[in-house]
Amino acid sequence: MHPALREAVVGAHRRMEERSRCYLEAQGLRVSCRRGCWACCLAWVVVGLAEAEYLREQLGRLHPEGLRRVEEEGPLRVDRIARDRNLPDLPRQHFLSACPCPLLTQDGACAVHPYRPLACRGVLTDLEPAYCLPGVVPGLRGAARARYRAQLEPRHGPEHYLKVPWQAAGRLARGLWNTERRIRGFTVVGELVALVYLLGQEGFQKALREGLGPVRRWLEVRGLWGGRWGFWVG
Repeated sequence: MHPALREAVVGAHRRMEERSRCYLEAQGLRVSCRRGCWACCLAWVVVGLAEAEYLREQLGRLHPEGLRRVEEEGPLRVDRIARDRNLPDLPRQHFLSACPCPLLTQDGACAVHPYRPLACRGVLTDLEPAYCLPGVVPGLRGAARARYRAQLEPRHGPEHYLKVPWQAAGRLARGLWNTERRIRGFTVVGELVALVYLLGQEGFQKALREGLGPVRRWLEVRGLWGGRWGFWVG
């Protein structure tokens, strides 16, 4: 991995943690997220190439078993993207299918929590973790739904997640993509597990060395480029 890109990723992660800490302290908030609270690990997570490279690097160094699980799950994610990338509700369908991230451990923790991407760092709530489980909020009715809605404040959104960390993670991710464009000349943005898996494929690595055009063609041939939820290159 290019040293400047590694530095950019580490810096973005550090800024995200600091911004979240300052925000929570200033607002007097305590998040309910904790070890064993794993619903967000069922989500469709989108990252840029630099974060995927950094995560794969850390997996190879610290958690070979986690990398092995990514290699097993990766082809399934790739196939789903090729098949369903144009479905407008693919992330919702994926979440409701309760297919966990391969880096989720048996005790409900992230195997590489210190190195998780910005998209994961931005998901925080101060309400009951049970609301995060697939289908719970849409399934609320009557008094249960009224109780849920009564707890929502301007600081929340989407749903019961804290808006400021959510938005900060998005801004930092876009800034990281722009940094990668300056250093590498382009970036690739797409689903986390599939992208980490593809980085282990010789054909994809060769395309990365050759530049933006070959990368896009490599993804197009495999039905992975474009659509609502396919890979984006630019």
